[in-house]
Amino acid sequence: MSLDPEIRDQAYQFFVAEAPELLQTIESGILTLREDYNTAKVHGIMRAAHSIKGGAAGVGLEGIKSIAHRLEDIFKALYHAEDKITPEFERKLLHGYDCLQRPLTEQIETGSYDAEAAVQEAESVLRGIEDELGEAMTQGEDYIPSSEDLGVDMASSIFEVDVEQGLEHLRTVIASPNQYEVLGEVRAQAEVFTGLAEIMGLAGFGEIANSAIAALDRHPEAVIEITNLMIEDLEAGRNAFLNGDRAEGGKPSAALLAYTETEETTINLEENLGDDTDSEEITVNADDLFGG
Repeated sequence: MSLDPEIRDQAYQFFVAEAPELLQTIESGILTLREDYNTAKVHGIMRAAHSIKGGAAGVGLEGIKSIAHRLEDIFKALYHAEDKITPEFERKLLHGYDCLQRPLTEQIETGSYDAEAAVQEAESVLRGIEDELGEAMTQGEDYIPSSEDLGVDMASSIFEVDVEQGLEHLRTVIASPNQYEVLGEVRAQAEVFTGLAEIMGLAGFGEIANSAIAALDRHPEAVIEITNLMIEDLEAGRNAFLNGDRAEGGKPSAALLAYTETEETTINLEENLGDDTDSEEITVNADDLFGG
């Protein structure tokens, strides 16, 4: 498929610039996994597939997104499949990787790829890997490695570098909204943060990202305001994590949560309105607040 001119913007250029390094992470991880298996390495290749999935979704490459998603789930299963990583299984994983690498490289080099053919080719290859992994595929759906599994240094590195890069990308997007498909970019990045929160076991950090997604669904016309609030909350969560909060990673602000309201919202007026009045409640519809 060819990208529409509107999509061929800085967001697309950012994705194609990052994709080769992510592909290299997956390939090198697979090639060394049999001799040096560890949770952190599995996590690294899973994260790379997850990032490609999110980036492809943000620029409308649905076929590549679908293949990357299948690979992400396969890599999650590897948390429980060390005994299956034989030379033959390594070859199958590399074949699965090729199903992503070929169309993505074609897209990068030529500006288009055959999405239908890529997905059809990947189907039998990935299905065979999934069948061989068996129960590990189900176990991988629910498994979240702990910070101890990943290593504290790696966890800190993720928040020092990766999270900050994601936040900086969001700042760039909303600073030049005419150059981006803003809603798609912001939503894709929020989904990346949600996945990261799940992996790291940080409920508060995940709640911020999920609240932003819910807010965007409810009030897409307020994408700039919502993104600014998400950035503020995630930055606070990032700082909290780096300062020792390994349990929550922050929490969504009242201002962000206000955009998620779908029913009548009750506002408490705390100011003193008179000698005999301490407070009163006024019920308004959320659409009245945000012009929906």
